[in-house]
Amino acid sequence: DERLDISHTPPAPSQCLDHGGDSAGSGAILSCGTERYECESLDISHTSTSSSSSERAATPATPLSQCLDHGGDSVGSGALLSDEKTKVATLTLNSPSTFNALTVEMGEAFEDMITNRLVPGLKSGEVNANSLVLCGAGDKAFSAGGDLKWLKGLRHNPVHVNADNMISFYRSFLCIRDLQIPTIAAINGPAIGAGACLATACDMRVASSRSKIGYTFASLGIHAGMGGSHFLPLSIGRSLANEALLTGKIYSGDEALEVGLVNKLAQTDDSAAVKGEAMELAKKIAQQHPLAVRTMTKSIRLKEDEGLDAALRREAYAQAMCYARDDWGEGIDANVERRDGNFDDYLSK
Repeated sequence: DERLDISHTPPAPSQCLDHGGDSAGSGAILSCGTERYECESLDISHTSTSSSSSERAATPATPLSQCLDHGGDSVGSGALLSDEKTKVATLTLNSPSTFNALTVEMGEAFEDMITNRLVPGLKSGEVNANSLVLCGAGDKAFSAGGDLKWLKGLRHNPVHVNADNMISFYRSFLCIRDLQIPTIAAINGPAIGAGACLATACDMRVASSRSKIGYTFASLGIHAGMGGSHFLPLSIGRSLANEALLTGKIYSGDEALEVGLVNKLAQTDDSAAVKGEAMELAKKIAQQHPLAVRTMTKSIRLKEDEGLDAALRREAYAQAMCYARDDWGEGIDANVERRDGNFDDYLSK
């Protein structure tokens, strides 16, 4: 049975961004030279050559109020700092209790970190990285997809409002395409729905035999989103992409490698091995000439991104139409109850 349980309870916005009072969560850190930025829903780290390791270790964390205007205390586990010579950045979707589900709040933090921190930092040299690894926190999942509770609630909105909501949601994560350096998704567990699409939007992917990659939109009762209908055919070809999107197929890691959906499989199935394999690939890229890497990344994406904006608008409007149906939510309920969906006919309201 390829059905996969992706039900979860989404975190409150305070769990993602608000750090009022004390917190003992797994806070995340963005290292930019000697500065450290904390945000619980994201974990971004890199190593810059602008200061020594001892100088960075002695530098106190930048207050949250200077980063995201979230005053208060936070006790975090810190970021996984890469070796100064690797020039590899690491970005972690940090909500393991929800299998790293993609929420609006996480998207806002994700977009802020990339657009306002990493992109300008890479341009100025403050961030000295030549490649980036994207992974999910914990050892259970890369990302279980979108916030299902939020999605079910969209049925109460007009179609045009939902279309606007969805395209904003897509773009908050797909801004990863704006990074000047190549990105590698370390699929350390299930990547489902929007989570699979985010991984597919990365330049490369590494998984394990136990990884599950599924574009399960049709079985939930909605059109694919997050650029899935655009990037998947580019990754595995038109025929296989049609099958995956129209049947809600879930690929195992071995199947994903066979069809070219992932570049490599880790030798063992544990999460650390997947992240380690992705880091090795990222290090190899980072050792190449930085100008050559950045310009080739831009050239490749220029071709891949032709028609992307139109595809995102089409996806957003098609999903919004699905949310307006009376049977919207049946597919989600069926997934939680581990049964087949009982959908109304096409001409039904």
